[in-house]
Amino acid sequence: MEMTSAQLNIETALAACRGDSALARALIAQYRAGLPAERAKLADALAAAPPDWEAVRERAHRLQSGGAYLGAEQIALAAQELETGILAQNSTATLMAAWQTLERAFDEFSAAPIEDWEKRPGVVNRPSGGVVP
Repeated sequence: MEMTSAQLNIETALAACRGDSALARALIAQYRAGLPAERAKLADALAAAPPDWEAVRERAHRLQSGGAYLGAEQIALAAQELETGILAQNSTATLMAAWQTLERAFDEFSAAPIEDWEKRPGVVNRPSGGVVP
């Protein structure tokens, strides 16, 4: 099984790494490995009384940026929704719903195997030297 484009847009990851599939794979693995700690820090900030919305916003922004850069589209969109909701001062119920969407995105991204992502047809299209002009 491979990640769907909504979980990992491989073209985006490769473009960010100028076609270097080894670098893309390493960065995706690093991003993925850091998700449990980010999730725990977000949960702690949300569990505070009152919730530390600024800490949540900062972490959501970082997740959105990294996710967009590497093609983790569901995480990027969910994190952006959470950050936008905080900036708009949406209700706590609305923000918690956005958090649940982000949690589902974490679960789906973390559950999908990445071993064969480079084998996806038509994705790796670069010169034999591995450099994108």
